[in-house]
Amino acid sequence: MSTFGDLLYDLSQYLRTTPALDLADRIAATSLSRSISSNFWAVPALQVAHILAIAAAFGSVLMINMRILRISGVDRTMGDTVARFAPWIWWALLVLAISGLGMIIAEPTRELLNAAFWIKMVLVISMIGVTLAFQARTVRLNVKDWEATHARRTSVRLTSAAILLLWCAIIFAGRWIAYAPT
Repeated sequence: MSTFGDLLYDLSQYLRTTPALDLADRIAATSLSRSISSNFWAVPALQVAHILAIAAAFGSVLMINMRILRISGVDRTMGDTVARFAPWIWWALLVLAISGLGMIIAEPTRELLNAAFWIKMVLVISMIGVTLAFQARTVRLNVKDWEATHARRTSVRLTSAAILLLWCAIIFAGRWIAYAPT
């Protein structure tokens, strides 16, 4: 019986047989990669920016979803809540993309050949898709209906909870990158 750690290790070993290894080697050979990785402050600065952006995005997502779940912020309309916090999410996602790309360029082998990294990427893509669909279909199109029908359908509340769980899984997987077997 194999453990989850064994599965991650096997997946990381498999990644070494894919074009990800060549890509990591090509990125590592660039002057930008060498420049970032040779400066003792660059990677920690990218990590700090990434963590702060995660905090801003997750905090904003949390506030919107707590409003949806009627746990907090019920004194504001759903439209006001979304208008206040949605820009923080999208700007934070931009910072996350830039700092994440910087970390990949700085340490391509650590990132691209790490099973936890790829799990995180799948979760991120899933979260962005669910969030976009949820905002477009449920929140933005029905802003006026939110106040009249505050006891929303169970599916909306479940989607809201799923978004929060996806964010927690992304945060966990991101932290796990440092400790996953490679």
